[in-house]
Amino acid sequence: MRLNALHIAGILLLGAQIGSIVYARFIPERFFTWAPYDQQTYYTISVELPDRTLSPSAIQNRYRYRPQAWEPRNINNVISIVRQYETTYGRNDSAHVLIVYETNGRPAEVWEWPVQ
Repeated sequence: MRLNALHIAGILLLGAQIGSIVYARFIPERFFTWAPYDQQTYYTISVELPDRTLSPSAIQNRYRYRPQAWEPRNINNVISIVRQYETTYGRNDSAHVLIVYETNGRPAEVWEWPVQ
């Protein structure tokens, strides 16, 4: 049996999808795992600049993400949004960011920027 270009392309596409799914299961963000959301995280973001503390609406404007909410995915999704902003647009703001979160009823944890 001889494979033509269409068969080879289909096999490569299927292989790439399977490889991506396996890879995504072992990274913290898990954006493309094709699996149900298995974590429920309640979080609060607080931001202090050298001259003021940001209000919830200012935090939402800063990150384009809710400052306090329930996240059905991994908390690293929220952390990656904050980290991306603070390493690019906000890199000169000297912001101190705290994300306090509880995942699946476990004790609260804290993520801090800049990372201590």
